[in-house]
Amino acid sequence: MILKKHKKEILLIVIILSVSGALLLVNQILFAKPAGKAEISVDGIVIQTLDLSQDADITVEGYNGGTNQVVIKNGKVHILEASCPDKICVHQGWVELTGENIVCLPNHLIVRIIGE
Repeated sequence: MILKKHKKEILLIVIILSVSGALLLVNQILFAKPAGKAEISVDGIVIQTLDLSQDADITVEGYNGGTNQVVIKNGKVHILEASCPDKICVHQGWVELTGENIVCLPNHLIVRIIGE
């Protein structure tokens, strides 16, 4: 009796779960490429592309003299230090998968992980 009452709700839940599963599968297929490089851009202009297989520690000058210290270690990228007030980019942690980004809005910096 309860199933008859809530038949539409159960159907809606099944549809939502099916669509979510399909989108997750598509996402995994699209970003299955191995990450190979980190592309660093300031104000939308790519200023440097770094190989993730080589450890690096560089300081990037951003908008209005702001700076970000970008670290590459063991195939992962992290912003260690930033001159921005909120430090969201620092707290974002390590990224390593194709399509992941680290963004520092005050310094207009984007570090994007790209495939080979």
